[in-house]
Amino acid sequence: MTHSVGANSEAGSPSVRDASASVVHPGWVGVVVNRSSGKGSGPRLVERLARALGEYKLDSEIAWTPAERKAMVARADGDPHCRCLVAVGGDGTVSALVNENPQVPLTILRAGTENLAAQHFDLRSDPRWLARTIATGTAVPVDLGQANGRRFILMTGFGFDGDVVTRHHDMRTSRAGAIRTTHRAAYVEPILRSSLSYQFPEITARIEDGGAEESLVGTTVFVFNLPRYALGLPFAPGARQDDGLLDLLVFRDPGPLRALFYLWKVVLGTHLDHPGVYHRRVRKVDLTASGAVPVQLDGDPAGYLLPTPNDASDSTNGVATTRNHWSIEAVPSAVRVLAAAPASSDGGGVALASRRRFR
Repeated sequence: MTHSVGANSEAGSPSVRDASASVVHPGWVGVVVNRSSGKGSGPRLVERLARALGEYKLDSEIAWTPAERKAMVARADGDPHCRCLVAVGGDGTVSALVNENPQVPLTILRAGTENLAAQHFDLRSDPRWLARTIATGTAVPVDLGQANGRRFILMTGFGFDGDVVTRHHDMRTSRAGAIRTTHRAAYVEPILRSSLSYQFPEITARIEDGGAEESLVGTTVFVFNLPRYALGLPFAPGARQDDGLLDLLVFRDPGPLRALFYLWKVVLGTHLDHPGVYHRRVRKVDLTASGAVPVQLDGDPAGYLLPTPNDASDSTNGVATTRNHWSIEAVPSAVRVLAAAPASSDGGGVALASRRRFR
């Protein structure tokens, strides 16, 4: 089924096609939408983006479902007329798109709760601004992390953080499986519940880089690809998107009060100097645990790290996620991200050291 937003494409506005459409006009942009992001503003943002892209003679094809997203990425990778793919939503929408392994550049129209990836690349929530960026911007190579086969652009967390994210997700999921919109205040209750019940099992991180093997033990573990976490907190201020490395942080001591203490040190920017915080830059790390440890990837629940081998595995987004160990590694230059202009990558923007004009 084909429908238009505004006038037809000859009058300056693009035709907007479903992802299942078999015919795509030369010069098009694929748009992946999360309907519930930004309090349900996604569809309205798509209409505005489609009109703005029309000013640059670009059609828009929209994917509303995971199946449509998968089909769109496959078609885009084989079509030289596809300019880029756009994730309209929050960090979960971006994560879903990068896990389709797109070969064409991608960019982001901010419409979620945190939008950490969009913030890192200085991408805005203004559809007209983004349309201009798509037409005139620069595609830069960006590393990803990979955890047991699933890719992440921001970070993965094991332990207390993963427990909070899992509880928050369960609270916003209806009995029918629908995901309700969220906001930052919605994390208060799961944080309190995790503080009262999470047991902080011991986690061992074994760095497997040749010549730099090491084992670190703690109770909460993060692996960062980009510098910042929720609320813009600079957990890994030196992390770079294009160096082929990940930043491993191991917080040693257990307990909710200790977790709050570590968080306060992060706010102050002094956590990397604390003796209870281990920081290493790694290419590959393997995690095991003494008890069941919840896991999050890019702010979404991703299963559990279990203490003993278990033949039965759960599944999140089609990926087996209940494992007795997790292997995490860097995937250099795995995607290209379309950004507007050069900026620093020291926690606030995209580094364009190896700039290449967007095709």
